Amino acid sequence: MIFADIKNITAPADAVEINKNELALRLKTDRDFDVTLLDKCRREFDKTVTYKCAYIRTAVDTPHEGICDFGFMSVPSRDLYKNLRGCKEAFVLAVTTGIAVDRMLARLNIVSQAEHFMADALSSAAVESFCDYACDIMTRDVSCVPRYSPGYGDLSISFQKPLLARLNACETLGITLNSAYLMTPVKSITAIMGIKTPEDKK
Repeated sequence: MIFADIKNITAPADAVEINKNELALRLKTDRDFDVTLLDKCRREFDKTVTYKCAYIRTAVDTPHEGICDFGFMSVPSRDLYKNLRGCKEAFVLAVTTGIAVDRMLARLNIVSQAEHFMADALSSAAVESFCDYACDIMTRDVSCVPRYSPGYGDLSISFQKPLLARLNACETLGITLNSAYLMTPVKSITAIMGIKTPEDKK
């Protein structure tokens, strides 16, 4: 089934500023790192990446403590319940850098372990930065609580399945799941982001 309320965000590589702190953390170095090889990886990544996001804005109900009901899925999670406290709506989203990035990483894993390490860190930091980019667009007219993803806290990773199905993510983003609920392309993120009510903004 294809849902008419799914919205999409795309961005060219040069529109997404990769968070340098996030990249330094993944490279296990300090923020002021300067690695020539990383510049080469960045150029290849920028030629390869296809940033895509799909999202919906949906009602969220909390009928009982520790239960969050989005209509298309009911989620037992005390951590998500606390995160969404006071929210009557939420954005449900998925983002990806595209399957070509996975292929690039697979190739580099064979030809150069150093380049693979750097490109993998760069790709991970990039998908997080694009998620921030997309969330900034979604939240231009509303205030939101921090996003929360399946696999964090007590929110089971198995909820990737109904979330991605609701977003028609296989067709819109090319994202698929394996039996362990891990996504392909690997550099993909799913998340739920509660929208604050007007009373919460005061």
